[in-house]
Amino acid sequence: MPHGMTWFDLILPQLSQWREQLQNAIGISYIEHAPVSIQFVTGLAFVSLLIILLVFTARSRLASVEKGLVPDEKLTLRTFFEMMIEGTLNTMDGIMSRKQAEFFLPLIGTCAFIIFFSNFLGLIPGFEPPTGNFNTTLAMAVVIFFTTHIYGLKENGLSYVAHFFGPIRKWYALPFMLMMFAIEVVSHMSRPLSLGIRLAGNMFADHKVVATFTLLVPILLPVPMLLLGVLVCIVQVAVFCILSMVYIGMAVAHEEH
Repeated sequence: MPHGMTWFDLILPQLSQWREQLQNAIGISYIEHAPVSIQFVTGLAFVSLLIILLVFTARSRLASVEKGLVPDEKLTLRTFFEMMIEGTLNTMDGIMSRKQAEFFLPLIGTCAFIIFFSNFLGLIPGFEPPTGNFNTTLAMAVVIFFTTHIYGLKENGLSYVAHFFGPIRKWYALPFMLMMFAIEVVSHMSRPLSLGIRLAGNMFADHKVVATFTLLVPILLPVPMLLLGVLVCIVQVAVFCILSMVYIGMAVAHEEH
């Protein structure tokens, strides 16, 4: 398959033309100094539609009260979603209160499902993981960043900003307070970058390694690489979501006076 093309281009020939027209309309990237690549948008749209379809399919099992109360004996779509949601909620329970965990579950759960399916899409030959593109991961990280500080201010008011100045709040500690404030600002501003770069870098590298070994020896050698790729996909879901939970949990935690 030519470089830069996926199965989406073969299934829908007009896609390449539409993408080229959109890239020309957007113009040149200020960072890469090249036409903006939006190849990842197709994969992300496919993953989103796939998740919606799977959710409605799994939800149909709950339409009947009897079927909803009795758990499935084997792994099904319903049990898969239940395991993911329950595991995410239990992890959040250990970081924040139950009420807060239930409130932020839709956000963290959505990130978990999007990252999970996007990562595994990249393991299929002929597809690229949307999470291997920094635009995708940075967009999710920015949402986590604003959620963290908006709800941090909502829960703690101005005391949330005051903790940026450190534990000592005296006039003679003003230079130390200003230094702590600058350090905290840089630290918080770097969080979305670290979240986005970590996920995008790992998935881009994982995809290239699997693709290279599959191209060189397409019979037996790629199997260990695929198993390693599965592990990387799962770990990256956990890393992004747990760090997001920690950031939000620290922001909404009430200070003890």
